[in-house]
Amino acid sequence: MGLNIIICGGGIGGLSAAGYLRAKHNVTILERGTLDFTENDYGLSVVSNSFNLLQKAGIKSENLDMVVLTHIWVRGPNNEELNTAHFDTTARFNTSPSVLLKRAKLQKELMRFATSSEFSGSPAEVFQNTKVTRVDTAAGKVWAEGDQGERVFEGDLIIGADGINSIVRSAILGQDIKSSIRNYDTLIFMTQLSIEDLKSDPSFAYLSNPLVQAGLCSVHATSEAHMHKNILTYHTSPHSLQVVGYTSEKEFAEKFDSAKTAIIRDVPAARVAEDFSPAFSNPFVNLFRHNQVDAWRIRDVAPLEAWFSGKALIIGDAAHAVSPHTGQGCNITIEDAEALGYILRDIESPEAIPAAFEKFVSLRKDRVDFVARRSREVSHLQTDEDKTKTPIQADEFAKEIYTYQGAEKALKA
Repeated sequence: MGLNIIICGGGIGGLSAAGYLRAKHNVTILERGTLDFTENDYGLSVVSNSFNLLQKAGIKSENLDMVVLTHIWVRGPNNEELNTAHFDTTARFNTSPSVLLKRAKLQKELMRFATSSEFSGSPAEVFQNTKVTRVDTAAGKVWAEGDQGERVFEGDLIIGADGINSIVRSAILGQDIKSSIRNYDTLIFMTQLSIEDLKSDPSFAYLSNPLVQAGLCSVHATSEAHMHKNILTYHTSPHSLQVVGYTSEKEFAEKFDSAKTAIIRDVPAARVAEDFSPAFSNPFVNLFRHNQVDAWRIRDVAPLEAWFSGKALIIGDAAHAVSPHTGQGCNITIEDAEALGYILRDIESPEAIPAAFEKFVSLRKDRVDFVARRSREVSHLQTDEDKTKTPIQADEFAKEIYTYQGAEKALKA
């Protein structure tokens, strides 16, 4: 019954797609790493547009160790209050709440969605520590290296959910993996800390009880020399907080390039303080002194000529990685997965796949382009083409994005 589908990538996009597709199809996931759901554990916002879809699919909130997003605080560089806004997508848009959580908790629950017998259809088969090395889009073949050496997988279609450095995208476009990736001389220093770490400083009382009020605090530098620096703090569970500081790459540009990575681990706290101390008061700078700090390079994927070729299609960051400034990266990826499951729900013949791919792209492309452009606008990373267009207003963006109800309603609209 159904199609034989190979998903390259076991991250949020790949596991979401497997969960939605398994109801009608046979799904195999190829994941290059080990899915232990503890490493590289950073915070995410799962906003109403995707949380609504996950709730309908059967994702359990109690498994996520999440907090509901209720506030957005805007503070000055000395931690003075400038504005406090309530954030309630349920009340404002009559939809699901928006939540903050850790990536690992979400990914673990999506693994249950993809593989548990609690959901309809056959559980997806997951191959871990299996690195995709080559893809033949015409033949529907994937070559992968695993613990037992090279293996060839063959299916009716291939879904590339393999991130910004997508092998599947390279095969579809016939280009080098990195040819579509754009850098912006921007990075974030990122660290985690516990809520207990905040309690020694009463000026952070507004962040210290996420079960009562949880959200995001935004602090922008005000001096002309540091206008592109800002610090964000946001809850990632009832017990933890994430801190990110946006700044220029400086010497890290060469480190990223030489190491062929977008993440540099264990940056000395003194190096971070050197960057932010001139623009922000000690309370904010000291947030980076509690734990390990990593440097993450900000990148996105330029608009692509094609998202599919032959039997292969890309979704999520592989197709449209966006900068993190609107908090929508994982959300539009989950939207992709739900849309793919809906569009392919009645497809049983491989001959019908190209038309289904066309329908998927026509549904998704304008929406993700809209998100990408807004992300560049709020981060002052606009392209020359962006600058020719009327800026997207915050209320316009919120209504368009947060009220999304899934592929069926979007196609009818």
